[in-house]
Amino acid sequence: MNWDQIYEWALWLVLGTSAVTFPALFFITLGYGRHDQGKSMLYVPSLPGWILMEAPSWIVFPLTFFLLGRHNREAVPLCFLAIWQLHYFYRGIIFPLRMRNRNKRKPVGAVIAGFLFTGVNGFVQAYAITNLSPHLWTPDWFADPRFIVGILLMLIGVSINIHSDSVLRNLRAPGETGYKIPHGGLYRWISAPNYFGEMIEWLGLAIAVWNVAGLSFFLFTVANLFPRALAHHRWYKERFPDYPPGRKAIIPGLI
Repeated sequence: MNWDQIYEWALWLVLGTSAVTFPALFFITLGYGRHDQGKSMLYVPSLPGWILMEAPSWIVFPLTFFLLGRHNREAVPLCFLAIWQLHYFYRGIIFPLRMRNRNKRKPVGAVIAGFLFTGVNGFVQAYAITNLSPHLWTPDWFADPRFIVGILLMLIGVSINIHSDSVLRNLRAPGETGYKIPHGGLYRWISAPNYFGEMIEWLGLAIAVWNVAGLSFFLFTVANLFPRALAHHRWYKERFPDYPPGRKAIIPGLI
């Protein structure tokens, strides 16, 4: 089996996981974060658990890029490498280090599942960019409307995500525990703007790279985060009688 065939299997794994995950999460709420009911037998502290879960993203992607990429010296692929590494440096290192409550736990199962997916997805994205997307191997792609629109969407999504994380992080005073109703930014209209921002970000990547691999990551992001945003919304409404009645779950004014 050659690397192209391995890529195809990995791509189908991402797409298949999305197809199963999306309907399943409307009936099953994964038990971590605010939905943790203490049913897992094994836990790890949140900080190392989060870092371990995200580590394959910023390790597997550059390894695949440089070791297997036939076009890893072209300007556009190198640009996407920089974008990917910057995102996961924030998501995998800065974000967990800035968490206020270091005493939280993550179920081992969630960490393992995240670790496996981020590894497979990192390989799929890097391999597609450097081996299977000839439109990305010329600097002309920098002027293509798909690249420009995609990068703008990524910047919008990242901004929403970082601001929403900041709002959540600053809800509690140092040493304080428990949950509160978030306000400000897109929390004015939806319960999960951090998820909304992440979906916009990876939609932007899918447009900017214009390949099936980028689309598969966007579809998985929606399959994972859309149902969870609905679960967050129900959770807030069940626990806070004064929760803003006009606030939607994930899409302002709609859902």
